[in-house]
Amino acid sequence: MIYLDTSVLGALFFREPNAVELLTRLETAKDAFAVSAWTLTEMAGVGALKERTGQTSSSGRAAALAAFHRFVADSATQFETDPGDYRTAAVLLDAPSLALRAGDALHLAITRRLRASLFTLDRRQADAARHYGITLFA
Repeated sequence: MIYLDTSVLGALFFREPNAVELLTRLETAKDAFAVSAWTLTEMAGVGALKERTGQTSSSGRAAALAAFHRFVADSATQFETDPGDYRTAAVLLDAPSLALRAGDALHLAITRRLRASLFTLDRRQADAARHYGITLFA
Protein backbone atom coordinates (compact mmCIF):
# COMPACT_ATOMS: atom_id res chain seq x y z
CA MET A 1 0.00 0.00 0.00
CA ILE A 2 1.21 3.51 -0.84
CA TYR A 3 0.13 6.35 1.42
CA LEU A 4 -0.15 9.52 -0.64
CA ASP A 5 0.97 12.65 1.17
CA THR A 6 -0.75 15.95 0.52
CA SER A 7 2.39 17.34 -1.12
CA VAL A 8 1.94 14.83 -3.95
CA LEU A 9 -1.83 15.18 -4.19
CA GLY A 10 -1.75 18.97 -4.09
CA ALA A 11 0.83 19.08 -6.90
CA LEU A 12 -1.16 16.58 -8.92
CA PHE A 13 -4.67 18.02 -8.61
CA PHE A 14 -3.66 21.68 -8.71
CA ARG A 15 -1.57 20.91 -11.80
CA GLU A 16 1.80 22.05 -10.65
CA PRO A 17 4.67 21.74 -13.17
CA ASN A 18 5.61 18.25 -11.96
CA ALA A 19 2.04 16.86 -12.19
CA VAL A 20 2.63 14.83 -15.37
CA GLU A 21 5.72 13.20 -13.86
CA LEU A 22 3.81 12.37 -10.67
CA LEU A 23 0.91 10.90 -12.63
CA THR A 24 3.32 8.72 -14.60
CA ARG A 25 4.89 7.45 -11.38
CA LEU A 26 1.49 6.68 -9.89
CA GLU A 27 0.36 4.87 -13.04
CA THR A 28 3.33 2.50 -12.74
CA ALA A 29 2.66 1.70 -9.08
CA LYS A 30 1.70 -1.88 -8.35
CA ASP A 31 0.29 -1.26 -4.86
CA ALA A 32 -3.04 0.19 -3.74
CA PHE A 33 -3.25 3.86 -2.77
CA ALA A 34 -4.23 5.14 0.65
CA VAL A 35 -5.16 8.53 2.05
CA SER A 36 -6.48 9.56 5.44
CA ALA A 37 -9.21 11.79 6.74
CA TRP A 38 -6.38 14.19 7.61
CA THR A 39 -5.47 14.31 3.91
CA LEU A 40 -8.99 15.55 3.12
CA THR A 41 -8.52 18.42 5.57
CA GLU A 42 -5.10 19.32 4.23
CA MET A 43 -6.28 19.25 0.61
CA ALA A 44 -9.07 21.66 1.51
CA GLY A 45 -6.39 23.86 3.09
CA VAL A 46 -4.21 23.68 -0.03
CA GLY A 47 -7.16 24.76 -2.16
CA ALA A 48 -8.04 27.63 0.16
CA LEU A 49 -4.43 28.85 0.23
CA LYS A 50 -4.08 28.67 -3.54
CA GLU A 51 -7.28 30.67 -3.98
CA ARG A 52 -6.30 33.27 -1.34
CA THR A 53 -2.91 33.77 -2.95
CA GLY A 54 -4.31 34.04 -6.48
CA GLN A 55 -2.78 30.78 -7.71
CA THR A 56 -6.24 29.50 -8.64
CA SER A 57 -9.75 30.83 -8.97
CA SER A 58 -12.74 29.76 -6.93
CA SER A 59 -13.92 27.56 -9.80
CA GLY A 60 -10.39 26.16 -10.28
CA ARG A 61 -10.23 25.30 -6.60
CA ALA A 62 -13.63 23.61 -6.72
CA ALA A 63 -12.70 21.63 -9.83
CA ALA A 64 -9.38 20.46 -8.37
CA LEU A 65 -10.99 19.35 -5.12
CA ALA A 66 -13.83 17.60 -6.97
CA ALA A 67 -11.26 15.70 -9.07
CA PHE A 68 -9.36 14.81 -5.90
CA HIS A 69 -12.52 13.46 -4.22
CA ARG A 70 -13.35 11.42 -7.34
CA PHE A 71 -9.83 9.98 -7.28
CA VAL A 72 -10.20 9.01 -3.62
CA ALA A 73 -13.61 7.41 -4.26
CA ASP A 74 -12.44 5.52 -7.35
CA SER A 75 -8.76 4.76 -6.82
CA ALA A 76 -7.77 4.99 -3.16
CA THR A 77 -8.80 3.71 0.22
CA GLN A 78 -9.56 6.39 2.77
CA PHE A 79 -8.59 5.55 6.33
CA GLU A 80 -9.92 7.35 9.36
CA THR A 81 -7.44 9.01 11.67
CA ASP A 82 -7.16 6.83 14.75
CA PRO A 83 -6.83 8.44 18.20
CA GLY A 84 -3.54 6.56 18.62
CA ASP A 85 -2.19 8.30 15.51
CA TYR A 86 -2.17 11.59 17.41
CA ARG A 87 -0.19 10.07 20.27
CA THR A 88 2.27 8.47 17.85
CA ALA A 89 2.67 11.79 16.01
CA ALA A 90 3.46 13.50 19.31
CA VAL A 91 6.23 10.96 19.93
CA LEU A 92 7.57 11.43 16.39
CA LEU A 93 7.79 15.16 17.08
CA ASP A 94 10.09 14.45 20.01
CA ALA A 95 13.16 14.57 17.73
CA PRO A 96 13.80 18.32 17.34
CA SER A 97 16.62 17.77 14.85
CA LEU A 98 14.08 16.42 12.33
CA ALA A 99 12.12 19.70 12.46
CA LEU A 100 8.86 17.94 11.59
CA ARG A 101 5.60 19.85 11.41
CA ALA A 102 2.72 18.38 13.41
CA GLY A 103 0.65 17.60 10.30
CA ASP A 104 3.57 15.78 8.68
CA ALA A 105 4.14 13.77 11.85
CA LEU A 106 0.47 12.77 11.74
CA HIS A 107 0.87 11.54 8.15
CA LEU A 108 3.93 9.53 9.25
CA ALA A 109 2.04 8.04 12.18
CA ILE A 110 -0.80 6.95 9.90
CA THR A 111 1.62 5.56 7.32
CA ARG A 112 3.38 3.59 10.05
CA ARG A 113 0.08 2.20 11.42
CA LEU A 114 -0.97 1.09 7.95
CA ARG A 115 2.48 -0.42 7.28
CA ALA A 116 2.43 1.47 4.00
CA SER A 117 5.08 3.14 1.89
CA LEU A 118 5.00 6.94 1.86
CA PHE A 119 4.92 8.97 -1.33
CA THR A 120 5.89 12.55 -0.49
CA LEU A 121 7.60 15.48 -2.14
CA ASP A 122 8.53 16.98 1.23
CA ARG A 123 12.25 16.36 1.84
CA ARG A 124 12.01 17.00 5.58
CA GLN A 125 9.16 14.52 5.88
CA ALA A 126 11.05 11.98 3.73
CA ASP A 127 14.13 12.35 5.94
CA ALA A 128 11.99 11.77 9.03
CA ALA A 129 10.36 8.74 7.40
CA ARG A 130 13.81 7.25 6.76
CA HIS A 131 14.83 8.06 10.33
CA TYR A 132 11.79 6.18 11.67
CA GLY A 133 12.14 3.24 9.27
CA ILE A 134 9.14 4.11 7.12
CA THR A 135 9.57 2.98 3.54
CA LEU A 136 9.40 5.62 0.82
CA PHE A 137 7.74 5.05 -2.55
CA ALA A 138 10.38 5.86 -5.14
